[in-house]
Amino acid sequence: MKIALALKYQARTRSRIGLLAIGVLALAPLAALPAQATTSPGDDAVSVDAAYVKANGRPFTPDDAIARCGNNRRQQNEPTSAVDATAPTIVTSGSNDYCTVEVTGGTWAGFYRSTDSGRTWTDSLLPGYPTDDSPEGKASPLQKRGIGNAGDPVQAWDLHGRLFYMGNAFNRVAPQNGSVWIATYDRHAEHYVRTVIVASAGPALNGKFNDKTAIEVDRGTHSPYEGNVYGALSVFQGNGNNEIKFVRSTDHGATFSNAVRISQTSPGNQFADIAVTSDGTVYVVWNGFVGNRGAGGRDAMLYVKSTDGGKHFTRPKVAADFDGFDAADTAGDPGAAAEAHEQAFETADGPESDAEPNSAGDSRDCGSGPFACLSGFTFFRHNSQPHITADPKGDPNTLWMVYDASVPSTEVASTSTYNTAPVAADGTLQVAQGSIYLTKSTNGGQTWSTPTRMAPEAAGHQLFPDINADGGKLFAMWYDSRNDLGYSVQNPPGNATARDASGFHLPTLGLDTYGASSTDGGTTWSQTKMSTQTQMPNYEMFGNRRVPFQGDYNYVSSVNAFGYGTWTDTREVRPGDDPRYDGGEGFDVFQCRIEGPPGSFGADTCPNSGGLDQDIYGAGLTP
Repeated sequence: MKIALALKYQARTRSRIGLLAIGVLALAPLAALPAQATTSPGDDAVSVDAAYVKANGRPFTPDDAIARCGNNRRQQNEPTSAVDATAPTIVTSGSNDYCTVEVTGGTWAGFYRSTDSGRTWTDSLLPGYPTDDSPEGKASPLQKRGIGNAGDPVQAWDLHGRLFYMGNAFNRVAPQNGSVWIATYDRHAEHYVRTVIVASAGPALNGKFNDKTAIEVDRGTHSPYEGNVYGALSVFQGNGNNEIKFVRSTDHGATFSNAVRISQTSPGNQFADIAVTSDGTVYVVWNGFVGNRGAGGRDAMLYVKSTDGGKHFTRPKVAADFDGFDAADTAGDPGAAAEAHEQAFETADGPESDAEPNSAGDSRDCGSGPFACLSGFTFFRHNSQPHITADPKGDPNTLWMVYDASVPSTEVASTSTYNTAPVAADGTLQVAQGSIYLTKSTNGGQTWSTPTRMAPEAAGHQLFPDINADGGKLFAMWYDSRNDLGYSVQNPPGNATARDASGFHLPTLGLDTYGASSTDGGTTWSQTKMSTQTQMPNYEMFGNRRVPFQGDYNYVSSVNAFGYGTWTDTREVRPGDDPRYDGGEGFDVFQCRIEGPPGSFGADTCPNSGGLDQDIYGAGLTP
């Protein structure tokens, strides 16, 4: 027997799954964006490869899962970002942190804090993970419910040095015990206070599942509800019949109201976001659908409004119609792909990735082995999502919303099974350029401006946007592939048109992170490249090193003229070559496998050697 190192190419007797080669009006852009007007001091690692500390300075033993964190170079994704409203040199973040997996078998919510505007960070975990024997851990309702996984982090500050941290928690096998939690930190997030479960699901794995959380705090300068904490979440019930629910706290996170439904029947309700204006008006927006699918229905960003501190909401209305920019494809072996996704989820080696109700195909992501798709592309999942903001110090009737969508004028027939744009009326699969759109309301949501492209580029896909307003300044950020010479509307980011001998598309440069700012209410914008290195987003770090996952979102937060954005980044990943399969080199990560009988290999014996080193990066922004 021999050890097959992924950096050493070897002849193989087994190949990847055989691949088959299958063969609204255009919107006016905003003012052109000067490339250098907004400045960024350079990016820094938020999830650093250094030892974590425990909440409230508690000691820990070598067998505590946190003892491995920062040393085992495991994945982090889906970051949040929050700038302290009263001490803006303090910035917090969080992520789905996989550093606990090798001890507990589950992921947990990372908690990261900086006191120097995001240049250096101290990393920790939300208390309550399975091996946490601290007083805070034992008091956590998550540990009391026997929950082994927590993530999907979002954060927001009040005006009194309190940070509120929200996410979901669950088990990967029965009893699932899906829960949505909100934790409180005080003393400018130096001290953890409590965690409260605000929504719960049953033990069944095929029952309701709470996901896609959003949080905001009323910081309005003229609000009678200042200090209220608001949370929103998606409830997945199968067949795309999702609900958006809402919770509120009027006692600084000590207790929360029952979760109430604020959406109506609309397939695919998800990706909620919250904005609170200076007079305390609350808005919740989400990705939904109007009408009947296949019978003239359409994608729409829906919103509701509350003027009484979140007690009551209007019926949902449309803020913007759009054409989704949602990755989809067809698996080479759908049964094997579904089984591999389920196994990845159960072993904390990736998310569940069921096809979306509006997907034209059975796969949202594609890789190698059972994850290989007919197109030959390797790509991470992504779906259109809205983010809304209001200035807590500004006009209470003004709102801004960004989202990623297909550019209608670029929609063409797909030359493969890969598709991103809505299916044509005759059933033809379509692709398009993905772009970031901005719409604005100046009358409290009664009407919205025609959505316009925030950063119009002739080439490149844009996705995972966010926006924040404070003190008369607006900041936005997104992923962008404009610098990737392999760009085509026919290709996912990071994929070339050319193929290797096994039928897989070759890798290209990938993605950069861009940011923009506006000082005139969003009429004009200036932008900058926040990332100092281009990243390959399609490294196969999940599903037993066979499929990528880049999370589902990035975040930006701001106070006055300082913004800070965070994103998932793969620059520290150690590339390699998977000895199990031919083709697809450039997407493989470093791994060590012992070869057994011809055509078979054992498990990766060096998972902590850099092949899984996905990180959170961040950068400041100044107009």
